[in-house]
Amino acid sequence: MSKVKALILGTLLLVPILIFAFVSLFGEHHFSLKTYFPKTDESGEVVFSTAGDTVFHQVPDFQLTSQKGETFTAEDLSGKIYVADFFFATCPGICKKMSSQLVRVQEAFENYPEVKIVSITVNPEHDSVEVLQNYAAQYGAKEDKWYFLTGERDSIYQLAKKGFYLPVQQVEGQQDFIHSEKFMLVDKDRNVRGIYEGTDPADVDRLVTEIRVLLDEYSKSE
Repeated sequence: MSKVKALILGTLLLVPILIFAFVSLFGEHHFSLKTYFPKTDESGEVVFSTAGDTVFHQVPDFQLTSQKGETFTAEDLSGKIYVADFFFATCPGICKKMSSQLVRVQEAFENYPEVKIVSITVNPEHDSVEVLQNYAAQYGAKEDKWYFLTGERDSIYQLAKKGFYLPVQQVEGQQDFIHSEKFMLVDKDRNVRGIYEGTDPADVDRLVTEIRVLLDEYSKSE
């Protein structure tokens, strides 16, 4: 075999090795979810930190009551990723579809203690602890995974409006009412990282995928 042919053959054999080495070192894909709701000042301008980074809205502290009849606060979700939704137990159709989709989320992350689900009633006058217990049982909610919360109406509605920026519907002759089909993905820093249609299985598939992306983000930062 001539030296030229040997050189060509050696080069051809070397190329796959070099490609493999390059992919191993530099080809790892890093995906990152966007963060919603940048903070703005009184003039409507986006607020930046001293380091020049955008400052994002955080879900505020809250104190409600779980389906176990225990006080539940934002601190109970410290260091956790969670999916939040607002519902009411007597909702005839939409809430049932949403809760059925959350069953899928619970099953997907059954073995991930850092992932939680938080369903908050918008009809606390009816949805007592007992009602929430019964509702949770209908969907096989695990007490340490999926929390159903009730409390004072004003506290819940302030959390929905100012914590998650959900719109209030004006119902003639009744109190203000919040009814949203949205699921909100909240990270460990209380930032909203995803918004999804809770009645759309395809969008809930996206939610499941993006929870995995968020978990991957945290695993790489440890």
